[in-house]
Amino acid sequence: MNKIKFFAILLLISLALGFRDTGLSGLQFQAYAQSGNAHEVVFTVPVGENGIHYEGVDIPEMLTWGPAAFTVAPDGSFWIADTVGGRLLHYSPAGNLLGKIDLKGLIVGATDVEAAKAGIWVLDQASMPPKVIRLAEDGAALGKYDLPPGLHLEDGLTGIALGNRGELLVEREGDAYVTQFTDATGNPVEAMTTNGYIHKGGLFAANASGLNSLTPKRGTILAGQLHIEVETEYDLGGMQILGFGPQDDFFVALEELALNPDTGLQVDQTVRHYDALGKYMGVARVPIAEQYTYVQQGLAIGPDGSVYVLATRPDRVEVWRLVFTQSLDSILYEPPLTSNPAEIHDESFGVKACVSRNTIISTASSYRNNSKYLSSTNINGACSGRQKPRYLGGAGTYSSVSYDWGGFETVCGIMSLRRTIPMTV
Repeated sequence: MNKIKFFAILLLISLALGFRDTGLSGLQFQAYAQSGNAHEVVFTVPVGENGIHYEGVDIPEMLTWGPAAFTVAPDGSFWIADTVGGRLLHYSPAGNLLGKIDLKGLIVGATDVEAAKAGIWVLDQASMPPKVIRLAEDGAALGKYDLPPGLHLEDGLTGIALGNRGELLVEREGDAYVTQFTDATGNPVEAMTTNGYIHKGGLFAANASGLNSLTPKRGTILAGQLHIEVETEYDLGGMQILGFGPQDDFFVALEELALNPDTGLQVDQTVRHYDALGKYMGVARVPIAEQYTYVQQGLAIGPDGSVYVLATRPDRVEVWRLVFTQSLDSILYEPPLTSNPAEIHDESFGVKACVSRNTIISTASSYRNNSKYLSSTNINGACSGRQKPRYLGGAGTYSSVSYDWGGFETVCGIMSLRRTIPMTV
């Protein structure tokens, strides 16, 4: 459990839709991390055959995407999922390329990776049903595990993790639901689900009070027998246990939100460090605004307790080590201070911009549970200038997110236009 798996995208989508009736139908999402994001560049990976690949660059109406995940092995080496290239890249702690594993024919699209003594685990959320492949370091397939109903995308599947003994865990909605799937040797076990991670016999979980609560800037961290109260300067959009250090210290990832009436929703992502007794040790900022492409699993904890970031650039990818400090300066929007009544924003704006928790959940669920039947003609029919995505197999019903470029913002409104894009992209 050494990586962040926030289930925040649905929240941000639903927030944007919820603000639509306020006149902010063009609400923009801004990831702010321009200051206080101290880090050290550990090594650099080039773009190309000896590195990572991007797809969708400079193609109108296509999202540019690249590596989806990375992890740090017990020996300190790094594994990067070159998702576009259909392979895994293995690097030494110093950044020397140790090997490549070709995933073509095994996996449709690698979206998460973990390394343990039992092998390399790779999550394929794009296959139907989703599956996990266990590989040896030389690329030999050691096992394939289809995830059963209840652990699929429509159930909130967000990633995989490893327990204390190297057992495989399946995560849903971040750390909201964690299911042990195998033992340390890779043998399937009877599924057991907890609301958080079990670490050395104790339950670890992080929960925000909720944006619609009376205390939207507060959250609680459960760390075994410890209850740690967290209060942030801005609304707390989400919290999650990121992982554990070698001294039973642990890390928690947080997202703070602020609404700028002029530019839209702003997000600041940070990582807080606590020792085994729950004492606050420091904080670091995640440079999400500086990413060239979104990395689904972009944070990892090394065996020495260092926190790493996979930072994407147009011509390279960098592995960063975050530098922690006691405090960080605020970088989110602050309303201007003025005594002139004419310059004061309408105070009812905050009330008009609010939506109920039920509305947010309902809106998000309609997107998450949306599906589309694609016939053989849909999949294999001729379309000038376009090819069938490799993650689509034969005719069938696929989970999808409806869209209409520059148009409607509801599932039903767009489904009437019969335009969808699979969630497995």
